[in-house]
Order: sequence, then structure tokens, then C-alpha cells
Amino acid sequence: MVVSDLDKSSVLLDEKLLCLMEQLELLEEKRAALNSLIEQGWFSMSKARYSMGNKHVSPLQYASEVELQF
Repeated sequence: MVVSDLDKSSVLLDEKLLCLMEQLELLEEKRAALNSLIEQGWFSMSKARYSMGNKHVSPLQYASEVELQF
């Protein structure tokens, strides 16, 4: 059975596409893990600032998008 160049190219492209999809899946997992770590970091920083007391917390110490709730 003779495999044509077109068949070889198709197989090669399929393998590359599968590799790309696997790498995209890994990227998505790492991005989700990074977002979770960043969120945990924000909470840890806010807990630390809260434990220092409200006189030590200024608007310069938190992001402008953060809404404070008392």
C-alpha cells in the first residue's frame, strides 16, 4: 500500500493540531491556577491590612476597582 504525500501531510497536520490543542488546554489550566493564586493573594493582603487596623489602610494600598464594604 502506497501512502501519498497528501496523506502524510494530513497525518502530520493532525498530529500538530492535537499537540496545539493539548498545549492550549494546559495553558487554560495554568491560567485558571494563576487567577486563583492572585485572588488568594488579594485576600491575604486585605486580611493583613485589616489586622493592622483601619488607620494603616489608605486608598493607595488597594486597587481603584475595589469597592469597600463596611
